[in-house]
Amino acid sequence: MQQLLIGKVFIIAITLNIVVCFVNSWVFKQKFMIDSIDKKSWWQKNRGWVLGLLALISGFFITILVLLGKPIGDFTKAVVDPSVYRNAFEIVQEDQRVIALLGELKPIRVFELLEGEVRYTEKNKAIMTVGIKGSKQKGKLDIVANKSNNTWHYEMIRIRTKKPKKMIEVFGE
Repeated sequence: MQQLLIGKVFIIAITLNIVVCFVNSWVFKQKFMIDSIDKKSWWQKNRGWVLGLLALISGFFITILVLLGKPIGDFTKAVVDPSVYRNAFEIVQEDQRVIALLGELKPIRVFELLEGEVRYTEKNKAIMTVGIKGSKQKGKLDIVANKSNNTWHYEMIRIRTKKPKKMIEVFGE
């Protein structure tokens, strides 16, 4: 009886082994034979995640352009037409209070525009804060001006410093 049971177990084990071999062989054929017959290009295999990644990157850049488009455009406008801050600088340069506070003023470079803020309204109004450097210390030059007939008319020109905290109204307000 025990021999019969051992025989049946042996036959079942061999049968299971044969079935597993056939299944493995079938899976192998499905996996490798189909790939060799119907090869997909790299693009066909990966286009889903590539397109998703491109959409994400494009969305990021579009968001940055929307958020920074106006400030970048205003900065560019100030670089192209520097007369608004250069004329204000000439006015400030003649003020003795400014010279006493900051010392001899150095010309405004484009990089000083980056230290401040530049805004233009649709009604030809410029509102600027520009970094300004003197021989004694540095400060900020605040400008509010309107443009009419290609000439800037200043509403306000102000110098501010942090240490010591002082403000000089050069023109207006």
